[in-house]
Amino acid sequence: MDQDSFRSFYDKTMPVLRAYTLRSCGSIEMADDILQEAFLRFLRSAPATLTDSQMRSYLYRTVETLIVDRWHRTRREQTAVDEIAPEHPAAPAPDMNTDMERAFSRLNAKQRLLLWLAYVEGFDHKEIAAAANIAEKSVRVLLFRARKKLQAILKDIGFSPENQ
Repeated sequence: MDQDSFRSFYDKTMPVLRAYTLRSCGSIEMADDILQEAFLRFLRSAPATLTDSQMRSYLYRTVETLIVDRWHRTRREQTAVDEIAPEHPAAPAPDMNTDMERAFSRLNAKQRLLLWLAYVEGFDHKEIAAAANIAEKSVRVLLFRARKKLQAILKDIGFSPENQ
């Protein structure tokens, strides 16, 4: 991929990918670090024969892996800190500004990814399967479950058809 092609792809992909990453990890700094690493890995490792859709799937899969890795590392570090200084309180969770962000943050990582790819990116089931690293036949049922979970969360926080 030449520099102009990458710039065009980056400009088109970055805003939506950044929004997803930010909502998934809750920190601007962490989201930017993860995105930088994801694009670096993309440039180093992605096959040159990928289509535009496959390149986006590759990036989403990489971002999701980096988020999970960061979460595991943070959890291990917090466990070590708790063993050394158990009275030290954990840092508060980032403040979510909107009800939808709070609801979205209560979904697990896979559910967030599936809903984001389907309804923000507009990916079809084949593209979602590639990005989420799941079987294409599983996408429909997993999306159904993710929508049901989000619906239950929204109802729990007061957003239901009866309240409208």
